[in-house]
Amino acid sequence: MKSFSGRLQRCILSMQSERMSRLLVSSTANLYYLTGQHISTGERLSCLYFDGENKPKLFIHQMFAGQLTLPEEIEIVLWSDENDPVTLLAEHVGTSGEIGIDQSWSSSYLIDLLRIRPELQPIKSYVVEKLREIKDECEINILRQSARIADAVMHQVVELQYYPATEREMAETIRSFFGEHSVHDLSFQPIIGFGKNSANPHHEIGMTSLIPEQAVVIDMGGIYHSYCSDITRTLYYGKPNQRFEEIYKIVRSAQEMAVAMIKPGVRFADVDRMIRSEFANVGYDQYFTHRTGHGLGLELHEGPFLHQNNEDEMQAGMVFSIEPGIYLPGEFGIRIEDIVVVTEGGCEVLTQSPKEISYIDIREG
Repeated sequence: MKSFSGRLQRCILSMQSERMSRLLVSSTANLYYLTGQHISTGERLSCLYFDGENKPKLFIHQMFAGQLTLPEEIEIVLWSDENDPVTLLAEHVGTSGEIGIDQSWSSSYLIDLLRIRPELQPIKSYVVEKLREIKDECEINILRQSARIADAVMHQVVELQYYPATEREMAETIRSFFGEHSVHDLSFQPIIGFGKNSANPHHEIGMTSLIPEQAVVIDMGGIYHSYCSDITRTLYYGKPNQRFEEIYKIVRSAQEMAVAMIKPGVRFADVDRMIRSEFANVGYDQYFTHRTGHGLGLELHEGPFLHQNNEDEMQAGMVFSIEPGIYLPGEFGIRIEDIVVVTEGGCEVLTQSPKEISYIDIREG
């Protein structure tokens, strides 16, 4: 529990630096980060309250209390079905002034709280989210292992998938292979795009069958010890294709140039702008339709985010994706995604799956 005690203290210090006297933390990821417990109580209120002076208080329904092993710094405030939990919470948060609210607290609870304490001034808080952006060595080690498992699954699906197959069947193959590595929860439903479907960055898998002479986008990840993995590779099913190779080389070059830029002090915006400039030089910038990357950790998408309006600078310990893509409507799309961790002198690439142009042999199972 030592690491979680340290996180609680850093949260209080961050509140002080933000001149925030009170904070409500409610998201499952934030609560796990601060307590080491997966606190998911459905529709029942649960939140961690900081006032900067007293022990943090965890408000939670009494039937969940026996499942918890909390740092000694946290005081538990139980409520039952006979209570109104917001009324109980209101007794502790004061009557007026600012109170920080993290991004996931239900608006219905906030409305109830403001009905009871109309003088409160809720403000959006990113205190815990910003703390989570800097991973400690334990978190990095878990993310490193999570990435290795994703690499192993990518190798398995490329080498062992039977054809003909549909996008949905390939997704189920991926789920099965993750299970073989004792990873039973996926970071997200795999994004599998065959042919023209690969030109949709967030294509929803369906019953489209893979046929010869098509691009294949495989975007997937699993959850290992609560931390996500995420990786994308693009392959081609069929004979060597000159147009596919031309676009692939553009994307790979930009992706590797971006990875080479990663080090403390570099602005996230500059990485995104570099990629867009590279694509513009060859006339494809309008076909890059999403941000360059996102943070990765307890959640699939968390800070920091790599886009051209984020002028923040990279810091050692940050973990995020680098995933440029070019998407040609009606033809195909190509995306290459790796996860990197910023080090004191540069970065470490956690995902190690090959990025050479790869053709899947036309074969049938």
